[in-house]
Amino acid sequence: MLPLLALIAVQFIYGFNYAAAKVILGTYPPVLWGAIRLLIASILMLTIARLAVPREQRRMDRDFLLRAFFFGLIGLALNQAFFLLGLKYSTTTNSAILNSMIPLFTLAFAILAGSEKFSKLRGASFLLAVGGAVVIRDFSDFRISSDTFKGDVFTLLNCACLALFLTLSQGFFKKNSPLWSTAWMFFFGSVVLFSMSVGDWHLIGSLSWDLRFLGAAAYNIIFATMIAYYLNSWTLTQVGPSVVAVFIYLQPVIAVVNGWYSLGEPIGVRTLLAMGLIFLGVGVGALRKKA
Repeated sequence: MLPLLALIAVQFIYGFNYAAAKVILGTYPPVLWGAIRLLIASILMLTIARLAVPREQRRMDRDFLLRAFFFGLIGLALNQAFFLLGLKYSTTTNSAILNSMIPLFTLAFAILAGSEKFSKLRGASFLLAVGGAVVIRDFSDFRISSDTFKGDVFTLLNCACLALFLTLSQGFFKKNSPLWSTAWMFFFGSVVLFSMSVGDWHLIGSLSWDLRFLGAAAYNIIFATMIAYYLNSWTLTQVGPSVVAVFIYLQPVIAVVNGWYSLGEPIGVRTLLAMGLIFLGVGVGALRKKA
């Protein structure tokens, strides 16, 4: 039960992160912010890990560091760089819709890697969730054009990197402390992103002290980075990568409910149908592990 609650919490965190990221990108270039974000998160998490993780579980051998670097590269540096670039050069609607491909990519990679097997029940759960994601989105706002093409390609690369990370990292987190491992992934991820954003280093001193920016930055670092990635790392030690990925389909549901609660946006029959399909698909995918 705890892994499922953790996965739901992650989707709530990411569901509100689109708005925070847009505020931040109004001040900082995306890759530079990704580097700053991961560096701050790595310092905080390494401090916490040194206090919370027993010494014998704080590995520092060559194999551990190489794996932490690799997963920090694909699951953090490249993933975050492509996500932020996609958000910058495309639209929020395009980004949200294209990111619904992550669970499908993850299932395909897991099957190819042999870590999971295809079954009718698994296929049904993904079809239901994908159907709900298609119905719930207003595709009239979805545009593939010369203006958004570059951003959309970056978004799909983000999907592939995250799916590959979820598929390959499960054994790493089972073997090592998720807290200690995630902290080192953050560190290596920040090193990669700083090297990718060297031309923007002169902008680091232009930090805005606007409360709106600081609030968005704090949310982005503490919730969307430290807490969300740790919970994902921990749940990978409890359930398969496709189960972790299928919960991503809850994000559009969270966005709809937030729009209804915060902005008074109506929820029609079409939306209720879509939400039902998503809940059913996620439920079938999650309960399969328990069964």
